[in-house]
Amino acid sequence: MIRSPFVRETHERREVLDEEVDKLQELPYSIWTGMIRTPLSRPVSGRDGRAYRLSVRATWAASGSEDIRIVVTLQSARLRRRLLRSSFVITPDNTFL
Repeated sequence: MIRSPFVRETHERREVLDEEVDKLQELPYSIWTGMIRTPLSRPVSGRDGRAYRLSVRATWAASGSEDIRIVVTLQSARLRRRLLRSSFVITPDNTFL
């Protein structure tokens, strides 16, 4: 079965995003508190050698909450659907919701 290039590219981008999210989930809560409202952006490469831009933004999950929501965005200038996002919430005791 031949897969369309769009499906293959989306799959490859999802792999890159998932790998980066796994790495970010290794960071403790104390690091994330220092990153509130300080976005991080850096280039990453996929297994296929394509370049992407990874952006990470941390905000409070809800008003008055100590939980932190992290939104991770993978961006590519070449594809029709240019943004792919994932998010997770970390609690003060380093658990994920």
